[in-house]
Amino acid sequence: MHRRDLLRMVAAGAGLRCLDGLGADEIIAFGERLHASAVGPGENRALSARQNAIVTAAAERIIPASDTPGATDAGVTAFIERMLADWYTPAERQRLLAGLAELDARSRATRGRDFIALGEVDQVTVLTAVDDEVTALRRSPSPDAGNPDDHWFSMLKFLTVWGYFTSEAAMRDTLGQWPMAGRYVSCAPYESGVRPERP
Repeated sequence: MHRRDLLRMVAAGAGLRCLDGLGADEIIAFGERLHASAVGPGENRALSARQNAIVTAAAERIIPASDTPGATDAGVTAFIERMLADWYTPAERQRLLAGLAELDARSRATRGRDFIALGEVDQVTVLTAVDDEVTALRRSPSPDAGNPDDHWFSMLKFLTVWGYFTSEAAMRDTLGQWPMAGRYVSCAPYESGVRPERP
């Protein structure tokens, strides 16, 4: 499966208004631009330090490092932070943040510890249970079951996959594609004797 097809399929279930009407190539280009402007550590505007740690751990379980980079190597948490701070509606942001609190509560109820204190196997077990619930929602014919695209875990999974496959690390080391060098700026202002900066 190509990156374009994967992101088109996953975006269909993301439930994010900021992506309405965008095609697969536009979603890819948007993701690549977000990576270029993602915040650094300690500059979070939407996630607390604890929420940041939960997102990092969950994203790494969704796409773990192996012989290819994992979600952490690809800067997925900074990507998600940027989306939450600048592109989500307040309702979408709150839905995801409430889901992170739910994930912690579920971890304490089923495993006796907060999500980030669990080992990898237990984290995967907790996330798999949530994923199974979302899958059951997708298969439910009942309108009372709720829209699975609105579930916080659907949003987190989409952002993890989107952030991963639009990162330079994943393009280079997972997909074997190299980002295009440089950039083209049309109608750039010209000043005599001033050399343009290289991108």
